[in-house]
Amino acid sequence: MGYRGNNTCLNLPRFPSPRGRTQSLNLILKSNNAEIELSYHRAESFYLKLVLGTLFGLVLLIALCWGGHDLYVRWQERRLVRQAVFSLEHGKDRDASLAARSALDFKPTRTAAMRILAQLAERAGDRTALDWRRNVVQREAESTQDKLALARCALQFKDLAAADRALSEIDADGKHLAGYHAVAALLAQARDQNEEAESEWAEALRVAPNERAYQLQLGILQLHERDPQRHASGEAMLKALRNDPAQRAAATRALINEGVARHENAQQLMELARELQAYQEATLIDRLLFLDFLRQLQDPQSSSYLTELEKSAAAKPDDLAALLAWMSQNNLNLLALDFVKRCPAESAKKWPVPLAVADIYARLKDWRTLEQVMETAQWQQFDFLRHAYLARALRELEKPDAAEREWATAVKGASGQPDAVLLLIRATSEWNWKTKTLDMIWALAKYPEKQDEASQALYRHYAATGDMQGLYRVLLRMAEIRKDDPFIKNNLAQLSLLLNLDPKRAQELAKEVYDFDSKNPIFASTYGYSLYLERKYKDAWRVMSMLSPTDLRKPEIAAYYGVILAGAGEKEKAREYLDMGKQARLLPAEKELLEKTAKSLSQ
Repeated sequence: MGYRGNNTCLNLPRFPSPRGRTQSLNLILKSNNAEIELSYHRAESFYLKLVLGTLFGLVLLIALCWGGHDLYVRWQERRLVRQAVFSLEHGKDRDASLAARSALDFKPTRTAAMRILAQLAERAGDRTALDWRRNVVQREAESTQDKLALARCALQFKDLAAADRALSEIDADGKHLAGYHAVAALLAQARDQNEEAESEWAEALRVAPNERAYQLQLGILQLHERDPQRHASGEAMLKALRNDPAQRAAATRALINEGVARHENAQQLMELARELQAYQEATLIDRLLFLDFLRQLQDPQSSSYLTELEKSAAAKPDDLAALLAWMSQNNLNLLALDFVKRCPAESAKKWPVPLAVADIYARLKDWRTLEQVMETAQWQQFDFLRHAYLARALRELEKPDAAEREWATAVKGASGQPDAVLLLIRATSEWNWKTKTLDMIWALAKYPEKQDEASQALYRHYAATGDMQGLYRVLLRMAEIRKDDPFIKNNLAQLSLLLNLDPKRAQELAKEVYDFDSKNPIFASTYGYSLYLERKYKDAWRVMSMLSPTDLRKPEIAAYYGVILAGAGEKEKAREYLDMGKQARLLPAEKELLEKTAKSLSQ
């Protein structure tokens, strides 16, 4: 037997069998694979999250940048508009223009900036104001105020057709606004439709009774009326407005001008002029008006007051030209030439001073000096006008061929520029070149933006001269331009009936405008006269009898009512209205009609 020792067993490792070892290894491998796969999924998830997070961050960053840029653009745009408004309100036109244009660079459709640029252009007398106003209306199609602003702008530049279109696009609610009636009144005045204008101003005041500017316009309109009651009403309104600092100058000016027209007491008018020229807002023209009264009344103060005006005007080209023109019109031509020689050379060279000096030489009939000055002068963009003055000098010097060449050069230089053509018209009108003036007005009528203005000028000319054929020609042209204007249709119908030209069409037009507004006394008188010519005397009388007694007593309406009454056999009443009608401004054919009717009543 061997040595046993004690019973303590040694914990020696036991090695599994080969089969057990294989199973264990498989378990280990499976466990490792699971761990690797889990680790792989974890890494894949991490990188996926990292990529998605990066993409999200980039998107967020882009969105923030885009939104921030948009916010920055809007902030800058609003800041520039506020800056432009501030500059505009404080008379800094250049700064306002730069700020508004910069705002448009950020946002080309910004209507607030467009409105500012329109206001600046209106101040400067620049027709681009119309384009800015149109752009605003295109983008703010529902804005009544912008349409009214466009209409007012069009009236400023005498584009009556554009003003009419702007008003016609205003909806029914907008047509109840006081501002609408105010613009409609201005349009009626531009067309010499004073009855319509007065009605519109009255309606504007009914809607806005405390609007002093409307009171001023209605007062001025009524002040010119022949009817004593309406004249007195206008005068009272203007006298009351003299207590309003915002309206006092315009009201006082209107009272003075009407007083001069009515040959009222010069001493009383001078006191009004004295007050006017003392106002802070008085213009040089107001001060020249006061000087007129001083000279008229041979007041010793006139010389010292003229010297005072010379000192204030010497360094201001516009004021200097106005003062020279006044001196020339008051036969102080030599004094004016001496004065301009003493003025600063810089002021004397600036436009419109050279034009005022040319007029002085013309008034002095110093044609040789005018010729010499015009041959060497440089009038830049007004060179066409220089050629016109040279043409006048040569014509007076009996050099007709050279004069016609210069005139042709002047016309050529003005072509394509309606404002230049207008300046030539003013010059030839002052020189009493009647044929050339009419030719130039007809030339002006070719420009769309001046068609209304030119047509109105031609209408006034032919009406004043009693040239009914010329008037008919103008009305045909106006009817082509403004096809829907009831007043033009009425005037064309009336004249056609008086001249017996295309009477059938005239009767149709008369009926059309009467159906359009049967309460309008002018339309009613034309339609009534068309029925009278068809020997429908009772129908004609019935149409006229629908008018109010006040309308029937207006001279221009009474004339036709008297003729119609005579046709209806109301002889005594006809005489009364025919006498009233004689007070109206009548065309030759109308005077002949009244005389013929009155003669038939006496037989």
